[in-house]
Amino acid sequence: MWRAWVGFNFSHSLGVVLFGVLCIIAGAIIATVAVSGWILLLLSGIGLIYLAIGVQCWFRIPIAGVAVATTCLLLAWLTYVTSSSN
Repeated sequence: MWRAWVGFNFSHSLGVVLFGVLCIIAGAIIATVAVSGWILLLLSGIGLIYLAIGVQCWFRIPIAGVAVATTCLLLAWLTYVTSSSN
């Protein structure tokens, strides 16, 4: 039972780490080339899902980190949408 518990937590924490890596990569790409808004919207959606899971199951610090990251992604998407429509 303990191995199952550790495996569950490890696999899910890898998902959060992967989300963070994808956000960093998207930030690096945005700085160099034009990225379509759907990537930012997709990452925002993933962030919102993690935020919903975090509110139900996690501690305050991971929730705060995911909330800040998701807010930044949503703001980046809104900036992209408003700048591309002009």
